[in-house]
Amino acid sequence: MPNATARPPHQLTLLTGDEILRMKNLGQLSFQHPLERGMMVDGYTQWMVWSRVLNLLGVTVLPTNLAVATSGKLGGGKRPSLPSKTITTSNNLTFVLLEPPFVPSVISEGIDRILFRELGVGRVVKLLGGCMAAVRYLEEGNEQEEKQDIDVDVVMSAPDSAEISGDEMQEEHNPQKCNGLKWINDGTRCCCVVDSGYSFTHVVPTQSGAAVESAIRRLDIGGKVLTNLLKEAVTYRQWNMMDEYHIVNDAKEQLCFVSDRFNEEMKHARRTRRGLRWFDREFLLPDFVNTFKGSVQLPMPLQRMKELEEEKKQELVREQEELERTERRDGINDNIRRCEEKGTQKHGNDKSNCKKRKRKKATPEDVAAKEGDDQSEEDDSNDESDEETEQQRLLRLKEMRELERKRREAESRDRQALALSVERFAIPEVLFRPSDIGMDCGGIADAIVESINACDATLRAAMYHNVLLVGGNAKIPGYKDRIELELRRLAPVNYVVRVFLPEEPVLYAWEGAKQFSRQPGFQERFGIDRISWEAMKKAGKDQKQIWGDRIHNNLKKS
Repeated sequence: MPNATARPPHQLTLLTGDEILRMKNLGQLSFQHPLERGMMVDGYTQWMVWSRVLNLLGVTVLPTNLAVATSGKLGGGKRPSLPSKTITTSNNLTFVLLEPPFVPSVISEGIDRILFRELGVGRVVKLLGGCMAAVRYLEEGNEQEEKQDIDVDVVMSAPDSAEISGDEMQEEHNPQKCNGLKWINDGTRCCCVVDSGYSFTHVVPTQSGAAVESAIRRLDIGGKVLTNLLKEAVTYRQWNMMDEYHIVNDAKEQLCFVSDRFNEEMKHARRTRRGLRWFDREFLLPDFVNTFKGSVQLPMPLQRMKELEEEKKQELVREQEELERTERRDGINDNIRRCEEKGTQKHGNDKSNCKKRKRKKATPEDVAAKEGDDQSEEDDSNDESDEETEQQRLLRLKEMRELERKRREAESRDRQALALSVERFAIPEVLFRPSDIGMDCGGIADAIVESINACDATLRAAMYHNVLLVGGNAKIPGYKDRIELELRRLAPVNYVVRVFLPEEPVLYAWEGAKQFSRQPGFQERFGIDRISWEAMKKAGKDQKQIWGDRIHNNLKKS
């Protein structure tokens, strides 16, 4: 569900959350986002989205008053309609919120006011997203270790008659290969979480699921920066796409990748004509009549080269088949010639019998043999006609391919397309070299090294050995390999660098929070109920005093 509200043009309708996904053309909507650079700046929009989520879950919102979220006034507006059948009320609900590190006190207080007063939530739990990703990572390592122990027990309990060599056992139960497991729990309980999302990138070193507060690092680079850079690039070179954020973002997600040979690829681009480079692609823009989502295709020169290669392969196959037919025909002719030679020799040895046979009247067997010869000649002529038909069929297929190619060219000319070349890997390169866009800071790899060096010396080797990538940018192809390569260059030579990329990096922290919330006493240890929060606010306590002991239970000061 998008964390935003949107308004269609020339309408008073306000779309919230999942209602936005019903629109086919997102470019025509006017969006309002509650978050900016990972921090909440619009309390009313955030309240609308959270209310929509609770309503979809069947929770009746029971606000305590009409207090403000951030500035003292939440503003007017129609509250979302409640479902006819509800499961529970908000005052019986525990709200688990994943926050980035070091949220300002003013913003944190505004969030509390929305949750406790506007939504009437009974209890709130605030956790760090990086810590929850580390919890999931450590738990996954424990699960894999248990599976490996079970497999070893099965092998040890095998009957004596089973003959298994030592090499086979070592290969079969290698932790890297056993049951398709891809990770090994080293037992250090350390994890360096790299969370690169929409607005920012955080590096959070953790030990036993607790963050090392003094070693956390932040980069103000995320997916939004990359999309805006791509908008500027295609607007400068081709079409004006400054108002088409969602289309450009879709093109970025489908086409961009991280290259580990950036300088070599740029040199190749300078030497090769545009449209003939291996990474050149065209992004066909949707017309919102027949198509509502952009698609990717090869440029015309690359398409033609691909078709020529396919034609060459087909030609080689036809030549091979023709050669085999010729060899078979030659073999048959040789057999016939040998038979004729044997028949001639036999005929020369018995001339008298041949003369008598010639004087004889034609018998029915001779007539049948003659008809068989005629039939074979007919079959030969039919084979020749079949060969001509095959050639005509191939010619017809070639003409059809040519017509299809011309039709595709005409359609491509009619549809607008964004030609993307070096932009595919030059835009994500900003994550590793922010100085290319004028930012005075290092890249993700530099931030990871700086963060690990800020940890205790006894933890650094374990941190390099357990680097976890989460967030939307982790899904960019080549992202993991590039970080691993950069860290290997920057880390000490005696440290083993290991980078882990989960299958769903966007949901990994949420899965960790769901798993973390199942422990006994979770709500009492990490949460605050509404009555206690109101009492502490009346006593004049600030946000650090209210949440410090709880949210910092999963923060570890070095």
